[in-house]
Amino acid sequence: MPSNSLLGWTGDRESALDRLEAVHLKLTKGLRGRRYDTVELNHALFLRLASEIQGFCRDLHDECVGVVATPVNVPSADLRRALRLGLERDRGLDKANAGPGVLGNDFNRFGLNFWDAVEEKFGERRTKDWNHRLDWLNTARNGIAHNDPVKIAAAHAEFPLTLATFKNLRRRLRNFASAADKTMESYLVQCVGLAPW
Repeated sequence: MPSNSLLGWTGDRESALDRLEAVHLKLTKGLRGRRYDTVELNHALFLRLASEIQGFCRDLHDECVGVVATPVNVPSADLRRALRLGLERDRGLDKANAGPGVLGNDFNRFGLNFWDAVEEKFGERRTKDWNHRLDWLNTARNGIAHNDPVKIAAAHAEFPLTLATFKNLRRRLRNFASAADKTMESYLVQCVGLAPW
């Protein structure tokens, strides 16, 4: 069973991305070769995708905190508060992009090595790809959001900032969201002895 965070990804978050793609299609009528007319719209796609993956990861982290810090697992209310504070204090996802380092640091607070656990479950090739794509998306996002032509050019040189790239990256991040969900579910089952969601 998926977490509420993953249900949110496949529900509201995917719907928001669908609506933005629909606007893109409506304005371009699906025609190729209108590079200069669609640059800003393409940039909006990547900004929104970065926003949605960060929101999903933050929701998943919140949900994991909620699973661990329950009265059943930690009877003392004071200890539950302290545990929550320790897991949430200075959380990278609250102030930085959802890059591999931020995700690792935030999810490692639960006592696992997040990326090693993902790799063990889903393989080295996929894990490296997800790390690379998250890094790339954050370079693109920062370039666009901060109007930094050097970062935009660096991102565009590797993968063009086009609808096709967006769709490909969206599919890969959908798979990553599912993998993160399953990784944390498996780990939390070991920790608390019950399915967390």
